[in-house]
Amino acid sequence: MAVIIFFALHTVFSICMAVLKLTHRLKSRNMTLPTACLLPVCGMITALVDEWQVRHGCLGVRKVDDYTQLQGDEAWHREIVGTYDDALTVPLEEAMTVNDSHVSRKLMMKLLHTSPENYVELLKKVTTSDDVELTHYATTAMMEIQSDYERKIGELLDRVERTPDDVSVLMQCTSRLKAYIDSGLISDTILMQYRLRLDEILSALCPLVPDAVRFEYECIENRIMLEKYEGIDKRLAALERKYPEDGRVYMLYVQYYYSTHSGGKIEDTLRRMKERGVYLDSAGKEWLQVWT
Repeated sequence: MAVIIFFALHTVFSICMAVLKLTHRLKSRNMTLPTACLLPVCGMITALVDEWQVRHGCLGVRKVDDYTQLQGDEAWHREIVGTYDDALTVPLEEAMTVNDSHVSRKLMMKLLHTSPENYVELLKKVTTSDDVELTHYATTAMMEIQSDYERKIGELLDRVERTPDDVSVLMQCTSRLKAYIDSGLISDTILMQYRLRLDEILSALCPLVPDAVRFEYECIENRIMLEKYEGIDKRLAALERKYPEDGRVYMLYVQYYYSTHSGGKIEDTLRRMKERGVYLDSAGKEWLQVWT
């Protein structure tokens, strides 16, 4: 009877932990949940210890403000990480400049418990740190992020093969491929392989959603990066006729002419933009300043 009650209580505690984890009430690592569920008592203790360590690390992050007097206010204004928890501020680069390994490790652990895939460039910088433990955390995180990207992309490509006309699946695959390509995790031959995959998916998607011009832009830009220039001038001309006031068309023109070493045509494109009064957002204005 006692054994039945024990396992009943353990089941209740496990369900409560799962609910709290799904609602983001628990901050512990995902791997602790199955441990707590499969190992009565020991697993629960492990989960509680991990939860305490994470929350203790969060308190350590809040104390980073104590260093502002040493570094100056301007060095601490930028927030590197800000996700579900509005109170979370992780100025990791600044903490590294303070040369305090204790603070840097706490900040790194907090980053790893949020969305490390959004901070690949920061993790790449940390891999050059003199702190062996910090470097290990960053390198491991990058390997896990890359593995996750490849697993999800593989699953989506399998779904595309089974349902090649499913627009929703093609869009998901496009989004995931672009995210991986833009992540900075891959380069050279591997990067080109994924760009070729993206070209295949976009080539299948564009005819299915002709009104979704965003995918046409993405397809052209990706082909320029692949140096597959055949037909690009005609596609850009068609877009210009249809959307003469869309700044993205002219940006792609400039990128295409730059890649094909056609400097004179870049000047003509910029002149047409000005004559037509094409609207550009702040990023577009910065781009224009570079080219004028």
